[in-house]
Amino acid sequence: MPFRDEDFKVIHREYGDVVYDCELTPDERKQFDYLDWDAIDAGTDSASFVRHRGELYDLGSFMRSTDPSVTRLGWHGRHDDTFFSAIVVHLDPDGDHVITGLMLSR
Repeated sequence: MPFRDEDFKVIHREYGDVVYDCELTPDERKQFDYLDWDAIDAGTDSASFVRHRGELYDLGSFMRSTDPSVTRLGWHGRHDDTFFSAIVVHLDPDGDHVITGLMLSR
């Protein structure tokens, strides 16, 4: 069943920049120990991240949405936080800027 506008609401939108792997501190890298940091440092792999409410999220963990009822609202993907909430992301065409939001079910 497709989403309807009344099924959820998006609150707490934030505008920010994509955070690239080379910008992470050593402590932030530890949060993403599943990534192959040796390959990333060698330039054979890469990773990108976003911040929402101070938390860092791996863009690779977002599920891309192709459902027109969601994408027409401007969101390109979501990262499920709980059964009732998700972080949603809109990537600007320039590839360097993002809008994130907290999506809550009604």
